[in-house]
Amino acid sequence: MFVKGVLKKIMNNKKNNHQKSIAMISVHSDPLAKLGGNEAGGQNVYVSELSKRLGQMGWSVNIFTRLTRRRKKMVKTYGKNVNVIYLKAGPRYFIPKEKVLEFLPEFLGNFLSFTGENKRRYNIVHGNYFLGGWVASQIKRVLHIPMVETFHSLGYVRYYTTEKFGKENIDTEEFQKRIRVEKEIMQTTDRIIATNPPGVKDILQYYDFDLENKIKIIPCGVNLKRFRKINFGNARDYIKFSAKDKIILYIGRIERFKGIETIIHALPLVLRKLPGFAENLKIVIVGGKIGKRSNISDKQEVRRLSSIAKELKIEDKILFLGRRDPKKLRYYYSSSDVCVIPSYYESFGMTSLEAMRCGAPVIVSDVGGLSYVVQDRKTGLIFPPGNNKILANKIIKLLTNNKLKNKLVKNSEEMVKENYGWRNISSEIANLYQELL
Repeated sequence: MFVKGVLKKIMNNKKNNHQKSIAMISVHSDPLAKLGGNEAGGQNVYVSELSKRLGQMGWSVNIFTRLTRRRKKMVKTYGKNVNVIYLKAGPRYFIPKEKVLEFLPEFLGNFLSFTGENKRRYNIVHGNYFLGGWVASQIKRVLHIPMVETFHSLGYVRYYTTEKFGKENIDTEEFQKRIRVEKEIMQTTDRIIATNPPGVKDILQYYDFDLENKIKIIPCGVNLKRFRKINFGNARDYIKFSAKDKIILYIGRIERFKGIETIIHALPLVLRKLPGFAENLKIVIVGGKIGKRSNISDKQEVRRLSSIAKELKIEDKILFLGRRDPKKLRYYYSSSDVCVIPSYYESFGMTSLEAMRCGAPVIVSDVGGLSYVVQDRKTGLIFPPGNNKILANKIIKLLTNNKLKNKLVKNSEEMVKENYGWRNISSEIANLYQELL
């Protein structure tokens, strides 16, 4: 009986190992891309961190992403059991994600060619964003394997929100295509990972499907080793700022719907009430591909934001630093007096986790996942999106009320450590895969 039991266990282990191969589809978000430019942000981090943790847990993960430049190696090893595979789909250079949709059939064809030529078998396909979701849904149909989808953002919510603030027009063929594709994905996929309860509400409200049984809430995470609090003096020395400087920090992509102009409009109101801060108060903006090899859209947005600052006569108070190495961002977070995330729309808001983990007091707009992650007056402060007057008052509170600031920092650091480490979140997603198998 003992021998039979051992043999059965060995066979089960072999079976389980065979059933732990994942095709991770992230068409426009290369996990190896430099963050802060060319639409590289939260999805890149999500795919990167999740895949690395799954690989450490024994899953074999192949991340499929679009080829955007000439490469000597089309397959790149990325940690234990993880490979990034570049597939041709359209031109070999960056194009906005809105233009990638027409090249998805080519991406799918090259995926099937790769799997056939290399005799690869996958047990789960995980789509990311609606672009990766379309590809994943076709793979599910062709290979007859279970599918999981993480949308990262939803067309209805993104477009309606940004239209509300006069930032985008939703009456376009591009928008209608996206909605149709998202609905098809929801019908096809076996599970939808929503990163927060507001995300579930949005799916059920805007897409008119009986999808509750398909949806599982699993939040995004934060790299607890990479993002940690640095001694204030050491952090200021590293970023070459004086200890006397008062820093209002923004870290993220330079895009209009990120609401950066709200901070700029708030600054004169802050200075009016705190004239003593006039010499040392600065807005430090980290992100965007600017400089010699600038991205056109980033450059245009920086020019627009700079013109707003010039009209308000505070151009000397706004510093655009461009993107920084993700491993060094903790020095910027740890140096900030206030970290503001003023998005008009944000499906989750991973930056808020990074900031809180590094001991930065945060102020976030009351949208999507931000208002779920940050608890008002407990782990941060919340303001209505686009409302520069209320934002100014919140900034003033954190600059003048050390007791409140210290309370928020203490609570938020503990909250992030307990609830948002990638190890636990990856385990939840692995359990979801295992259920489908």
